[in-house]
Amino acid sequence: MNRDLAEHAILNIATADGAVAEAGAAAALRRAESAGQAGARHASRPLRVAIVHDWLVTYAGAERVLEQIVACFPDADLFSLVDFLDDRAFVRGKRVTTSFIQKLPFARTRYRSYLPLMPLAIEQLDVSGYDLVISSSHAVAKGVLTGPDQMHISYVHSPIRYAWDLQHQYLEQSNLTHGPKSLLARMILHYIRNWDTRTANAVDGFVANSAFIARRIRKVYHRDAAVIFPPVDVDSFSLNETKDDFYLTASRMVPYKKIDLIVDAFSRTPERKLVVIGDGPEMQKIRAKAGPNVEIMGYQPFAVLHDRMRRAKAFVFAAEEDFGISVVEAQACGTPVIAYGKGGALETVLEPQSHGNPTGLFFDEQTPHAIVAAVDDFERAPQRFTPKACRANAERFSADTFRRRFIDYVEAALPGSTAQRGTAAAPMPAARGPATLVLDQSGVLGGAELSLLEIMKHMRANADVLLFDDGPFRAALDEVGARVDVLDQGALAGVRKQGGVSAGAMKQLVGMVRDVARRARRAEVIYANTQRAMVVAALAGRLARKPVVWHLRDIVSDDHFGSKQLMAIKYCARLGVTRVIANSDASAQAFRALTGFTPQHVDVVFNGISAEPFDALDDVSQAALRARFGLPEHAWLVGSFSRLARWKGQHLLLEAAARHPDMHVVLVGAPLFGEDEYAAQLHETVARHGMDKRVHFLGFQRDVAACMKAVDVVAHTSITPEPFGRVIVEGMLARRPVVAARAGGVVEIIEDRESGLLCEPGDAGALADALGKLQRDAALRARLVASGRATAVRRFGTETYVERVEKILADTAKAAKAKKR
Repeated sequence: MNRDLAEHAILNIATADGAVAEAGAAAALRRAESAGQAGARHASRPLRVAIVHDWLVTYAGAERVLEQIVACFPDADLFSLVDFLDDRAFVRGKRVTTSFIQKLPFARTRYRSYLPLMPLAIEQLDVSGYDLVISSSHAVAKGVLTGPDQMHISYVHSPIRYAWDLQHQYLEQSNLTHGPKSLLARMILHYIRNWDTRTANAVDGFVANSAFIARRIRKVYHRDAAVIFPPVDVDSFSLNETKDDFYLTASRMVPYKKIDLIVDAFSRTPERKLVVIGDGPEMQKIRAKAGPNVEIMGYQPFAVLHDRMRRAKAFVFAAEEDFGISVVEAQACGTPVIAYGKGGALETVLEPQSHGNPTGLFFDEQTPHAIVAAVDDFERAPQRFTPKACRANAERFSADTFRRRFIDYVEAALPGSTAQRGTAAAPMPAARGPATLVLDQSGVLGGAELSLLEIMKHMRANADVLLFDDGPFRAALDEVGARVDVLDQGALAGVRKQGGVSAGAMKQLVGMVRDVARRARRAEVIYANTQRAMVVAALAGRLARKPVVWHLRDIVSDDHFGSKQLMAIKYCARLGVTRVIANSDASAQAFRALTGFTPQHVDVVFNGISAEPFDALDDVSQAALRARFGLPEHAWLVGSFSRLARWKGQHLLLEAAARHPDMHVVLVGAPLFGEDEYAAQLHETVARHGMDKRVHFLGFQRDVAACMKAVDVVAHTSITPEPFGRVIVEGMLARRPVVAARAGGVVEIIEDRESGLLCEPGDAGALADALGKLQRDAALRARLVASGRATAVRRFGTETYVERVEKILADTAKAAKAKKR
């Protein structure tokens, strides 16, 4: 390949900020004149957008692109051959229209086996009612049928690899080089190629994920394509300018990744250390080639991968990839790359011969000898590759850049289309949602109620809230303008997580169900925010024939509930719950294990927490806040923010603080559900250790933000798995380092030693060590605070949270109406 020509093409295409790939967009305009006229005819109403993706089974490179396309058009409807997602966050909780393959035997695990049926299946997805169709295609999505007055833009990750230039490699790896099965496979691939070529004619505009794929599109479809690089989450990878003496490679261990060649190369140079992260079918083969200088770590969580990427001397990459996201991720950490000089790497790595600020170099052959020679070249002058240059290059591939360029391309192809779409970060349109009856069992302001309060700020126009008890929560709902009523909970007053319902209370329960069913007749959907509210909602929904959405904020396991309670949850959920919103993967998995619900009926939506109350205190000194709550001005304060309950583990924090004579503890919270005995035990512990002057019981506080800003560290100490861990996110927003128990939803929030510190649940010694480390290490505190704040804002904002809950409620109500017709 002539690299000069390749780079010239990249500069002409990929660096165009205002008009993305003029030639590609112009071609789309020429082919879509009628579609543009149709768009003008529809200018008086909102643009209708359909997004078509091949299959939804995981979250990988193609799905990262889909996530950003959905962000560009948040009101679009989504179509796919199959949908077996567990975590639906990246598609904003959208319901997906699927093909008949979804219902075929073993489709969840063997969907690829239905390749011969995929062209037929994709053609059965009806997108005729949309003005703009966007396909995200690495297989058959671009073959969706569109009409002459529709604009079809296809973002192509690659023409079907195994049907075109990689067919022979695919057949060899699948052991299909000889015999009847080989003949059948070749016939199927021949049919796929003919279909693939024919359907390219119906696409108005092609977008490729690299110049390499644009050349493939030109070769296969005889069409020009604009180039918009796929988005890379560079913000999740932090720059490190200090490097250790080892090289890194990280990938799934499959043949085309060529990890075995890298291991072989380094085994021949024992003076150099190589770290290998990844797992896959070639693991044993690779282990057999590894010398003592090669450390094979297998699969590792993101935190470990991130750590090694930041510290590595260089990242070694031997695959021929269409793009190669890991190459960009390494550069985002300030780590230079040694890569095979073919495919997408030529567009993401800057070599010394052509650039003043190089970020890596290439080897020309996929052989151990070529890799060794490239590493030799690197080590002759490693100072050529600066971490800052690597980071700057990686930022060219950010998600923001992708969205801007993709929107520019669509606007050029269909003028006026993006003006109707809203903005990617904006909440869903303020159109009236379905009439909703909202149920909550509590009158106190716990975590579930605070999360519901955020939703009610946006849903108050079309929702009625019914509480089973009066208290501060009702006052908070009144303050935001929600319509709220209180129903005497009667039968539920004595029910606890470890108990059942008495025979006498059952009669009162029936009366409550009838009352709720009567009120529900005016609603389109019932939204239950708590567990006991779900029991009533499920029964009432059944009576009123209304769909029920349960916002699950518990881990329904025997760690938290008694056997009778679990049986009631299982029975009522199966009887009357239509759809479940879980506040974490941990909550979702426990619920599915208990009830047998399929992933399609359980959506994971992380709680959204506003940064405003915390930001409003930025100009208030900590000394003033401490004075407000009567706390010592110069003490080292560790805060716990939760109701006083044994499973919340405040006693562990007291035990840990007893080992540090200069450490103070601030307990914010009160006993709520018959937990006064535990609160008394905490006071006894304080007295026993002589900590009366070092432990401060503040009771329930409305202004959590001020309390958190008053302390130095936020501690989460639950001894059983926490469903989510709201206080952890609040601590991050308060810009305080967080120490938390490694269990449940907590591990979905904190990346250990990056955005917080994790300890084993119930281990007071480990908690004491972590708190001591934070007290001594100011640099560690600063790093955790910066990363934690960024994580909280990026992943747990209120806009996405509210938007997804509203969309799920609307979809559920709409589906129930359609079912009645």
